Amino acid sequence: MKNKIVILIIIIVVVAAAVAGFYFIKQKNIAQEQNQVPKGNQEETKNGPQQNNQKNTGNPQTKIITDYFSVDLPTGWQEVSPSIGVSAMAVNASENINDPAIKKINFKSYFAVSFDTLQGKSLSEYSNSVKSEFQQVASGVVFSNEQDIMINGQSAHAIEADLNQQEINFKILMVVIAGQENDVWVITFNTTKSSWDGYKEIFSEVVKSFVVKK
Repeated sequence: MKNKIVILIIIIVVVAAAVAGFYFIKQKNIAQEQNQVPKGNQEETKNGPQQNNQKNTGNPQTKIITDYFSVDLPTGWQEVSPSIGVSAMAVNASENINDPAIKKINFKSYFAVSFDTLQGKSLSEYSNSVKSEFQQVASGVVFSNEQDIMINGQSAHAIEADLNQQEINFKILMVVIAGQENDVWVITFNTTKSSWDGYKEIFSEVVKSFVVKK
């Protein structure tokens, strides 16, 4: 079934303690397959396939664990409720922001994990389609660096991008990871360009920790 979900995340707004976010989301045939998850790992509920994220209640959470993958949380980061089409999301809620323009929109650095299917494309072709969709939503985006990598035995493609939004320079890292069979996972990181040097190693460690459950 054709149900390509490309998550094009440009900015996230963090509102007080709620840490709420919004995304630019492009979905095709969403009524047919909303929140699709890998075959063989589906648990249907009245709200669709269940993710079953697990959180620690007594100690600070160090991982996001779902039925389909696990990924480390950087120290001080918090898992928050994801938007439609997103499997998991975390925000640096305690991030210290000094720039007035960034404070005005209540932006906090974050990462999100989303699921899709390759639909017959190679990983390279899928990555190019993500870039194309991104450019349609944000014509000013500039892709600055790309490379093929391996993450815990899975082929992946990393894409860095620069984007000016609301007079703020953002730095975005998208990592497209091959899953089981036709599955593909996309981890998207977003921070400001001025904060990139302080976050790139953190983002790298998060990517390295991503494990697809078999």
